[in-house]
Amino acid sequence: MIPEVTGGSGPFTDEVIWNRLDGTHLPIGPFSDTTVERLIRSARLGPSPRILDIGCGLGAWILRALELHPDARGVGIDVSQGHVERAVADAERRGLGERFTAHVGDAWEFNGRFDEFDLVICVGLSDALGGTGKALRELIRPQLRDGGLILLGEPFWERTPDEATERALGIPAEYHTDLDGVYDMVMAGGGLPIDAHVSTPTEWDEYMWACVRALAEWGLDEAPPERKAEILRFMADYRDAWLRGVRGTLGFTTLLLRPLPLQLSVLTGRRPGWAAAPWMR
Repeated sequence: MIPEVTGGSGPFTDEVIWNRLDGTHLPIGPFSDTTVERLIRSARLGPSPRILDIGCGLGAWILRALELHPDARGVGIDVSQGHVERAVADAERRGLGERFTAHVGDAWEFNGRFDEFDLVICVGLSDALGGTGKALRELIRPQLRDGGLILLGEPFWERTPDEATERALGIPAEYHTDLDGVYDMVMAGGGLPIDAHVSTPTEWDEYMWACVRALAEWGLDEAPPERKAEILRFMADYRDAWLRGVRGTLGFTTLLLRPLPLQLSVLTGRRPGWAAAPWMR
C-alpha cells in the first residue's frame, strides 16, 4: 500500500483502485499470501484468541488469521464502506462469517469499545492515525490484553527519493524515514520487535501490477466510452510512476511486536557501539 500516486484528469483515489483488486491479490500492500501466513503463525496465538484488525481493508490479514485459528474471533475496522462490505462477503464465502465482525468508521471512534485482544493488526495505517508512536501508545497498546502482540506494517525509504518520485507520490522526503528510523519509532513507542519481514521486489511488483491490471480492466472492459481514455491515462501514469521512480525507492516492513512499558523502551533501542557486541566480534 502506497500513498496516492497522482495523475490523470479525474478524482482517482487509492480506495477506487484497491476496491478493484480481485481475489488474486486481496492484501492491500506488497505482501504475498506466504508472508501473511508466516507472520500470523509467528504470533503463536493460544486457544480462543481475539484478534483486532485496524484498517482491515479487504480482510486479507484477519480472515487468514481466523482460518489458521478455528477457535478465534475477529473484529475489523475500516473507514471504507466498500472495503468492509467486501471483507464481510469474503468472510461469509470462506465460512468465517459467524466469527468475524466488521465496523465502518475511524479507528479512534472505537478505541476502548471492545474487549482486550490477543493480537492487534495495523498494517500501513500509522500515518493516518497520527504517526507510529501515537498509534502504538494511544490506540494499539490499550487494546491488548496482558501478553498480547502487535502486527504493525510501516513504509520506509529504501533510498532517498528524487524530486520526480516525491511529486508522483505527493509527499516530501521527510514524510518517511529509512528502515532504521522505523525501528527507532517503534521502540520509542514501546514496541519490541521479535520478528519482521521486509517486502521483496517480487512482492512489490505483484501488488503494483495487480493495481495496474485492475485499472486496465476497468478502463477497457467496464467504463463507459466517455471515461475510457481518462481511466487508461491514469493507469499509464500510475504504472510509469511505479516503474520510473517509486520502484526500489519505497519499501515496506511488517513487524511482530511485544509491548514494553514505555520506561523500558529506551533500553531496547540502538546504542553506540552495538556492532562491538561479543557475538559479532
